[in-house]
Amino acid sequence: MDMQELVHHVRENVLLKERIEELTTLQNDVKKQLKQAIEELGETDDRGHVVVEIEDDVTGIRKVMHQRRVSKNLDIELAEIVLKEKGIHERCLTMVPVLNEDEIMAAYYENLITEADIDKMFPSKITWALVLSKS
Repeated sequence: MDMQELVHHVRENVLLKERIEELTTLQNDVKKQLKQAIEELGETDDRGHVVVEIEDDVTGIRKVMHQRRVSKNLDIELAEIVLKEKGIHERCLTMVPVLNEDEIMAAYYENLITEADIDKMFPSKITWALVLSKS
């Protein structure tokens, strides 16, 4: 590859990135309009999804849905209050040993472990990034 080809690839990369950003923005706008239309025209099913039946022979799509997704996450503070009130907090508590990185480094500074040991325990990870700079 010569310098001219490299410059060509840089330009192509920049153009593609700009097009992707434009298309992503456009897609987000269309999705927002779709969700609004589904909310206005749709009916809620037994699972809480808002659904509109359509017939589009071009895409083959027969149904559009604003899907309801529910997730449950433990609220640790509230869970501890409830479990303590019920007298079962200790039963539901598990202690997990965790290595203390500060203590590992203290052991190194006290010459209890070597630099080679540290290098084994904290392996270097190299990542690469493509950077196109205008400066």
